[in-house]
Amino acid sequence: MTLSVIIVSYNVKYFLEHCLISVLRASKGLETEIIVVDNCSTDGSLEYLLPLFPQVLFIANKENAGFGRACNQGLHNATGRFVLFLNPDTLLPEDALVKSLAVFERDASVGAVGIRMFNGEGRFLKESKRGFPSFSAAFFKLSGIHRFFPGSRIFDRYYMGHLNDEKDQYIEVLAGAFMLIPREVLEKAGSFDEAFFMYGEDIDLSYRIYNGGYKNYYLSAPPIIHFKGESTSKNSLVYIKNFYQAMGIFVNKHYRGGRRIGLRLLVHLGIWAHASLKYLSGRIRAGKKQAPEDHASVIIIGSEASVAGLVRQLPNSDPGITVVAPSEPQLVALLNAHPHTPVYLCEQDMHFSELIRIVCQSTHRYLSFYSGNSIITGSQDQ
Repeated sequence: MTLSVIIVSYNVKYFLEHCLISVLRASKGLETEIIVVDNCSTDGSLEYLLPLFPQVLFIANKENAGFGRACNQGLHNATGRFVLFLNPDTLLPEDALVKSLAVFERDASVGAVGIRMFNGEGRFLKESKRGFPSFSAAFFKLSGIHRFFPGSRIFDRYYMGHLNDEKDQYIEVLAGAFMLIPREVLEKAGSFDEAFFMYGEDIDLSYRIYNGGYKNYYLSAPPIIHFKGESTSKNSLVYIKNFYQAMGIFVNKHYRGGRRIGLRLLVHLGIWAHASLKYLSGRIRAGKKQAPEDHASVIIIGSEASVAGLVRQLPNSDPGITVVAPSEPQLVALLNAHPHTPVYLCEQDMHFSELIRIVCQSTHRYLSFYSGNSIITGSQDQ
């Protein structure tokens, strides 16, 4: 077996459905197995997905085992020479797996490959490439100072903002949303540390791969979509607590002396100070969320045949519908001319690579994605 794709899922059945469709397309021509570890979802994930994807191995946990432990469960059942740890709220273009695997063929020093990620509104996700949490990097990140100096080698070190995100290169920390690792590297560096329940596992594994003499590689193209945070609200106190506690576990594990004391102090201050401010600002932003201004019409990018099934699921029983072919040369310009109109992308009528291009070039706020069965939205504002 060439590749094992391991996906840990929790209450995101529709996002996972779309993800699996994209993975199956991207794995054509590759000897691939797909393993989904469900962390005791309560949204009927297994009942919904099992009939749709009989070729996928589903592992049902009776409790939420956390991300790292669930990944290790999947790894225990995997047989591939390469292992891809993938988030369920992602969409892959058709050439993502082939091009990611090719990195190892041309560069024997690489121990893990990550990829350029955009959210559902087509905005670049800075966590696609990060640096290790040194004292200064942690201070500027936790204090929020990095926001005032985007691209600075010193102040924006945590996100390696000084590096061009459109260029392939070695970096320090890869995102757990997409981490492709040879099995032999995992056997030497170890898999995910189960002490991390959620968040921080990718930093820890990237650090161990790096210290094992390998390089972590950032692939700038093709990009993927990572809707980001569908399982846990990024402004909830639970998320904030888990994130900063994960940083504390990392510091205790890998740092010593004054460096360890200083970073631990920053982490604890971050939990009670910066994290609280982030929560409050998130609550303020949540109160300002707006629905699409144009309720009377929608744009559907796809074939006429897709419209009938989609319309039955639309919230507006009688919207004005504009159907646009995916091959329309002025498609992005059309979306830019209608920034407040809901847009639906029919995945069955286009390549995911084309769909992702549309998302990234239009940066439209009100995009939704239709699989032929379900609809997911690209924006938290909808």
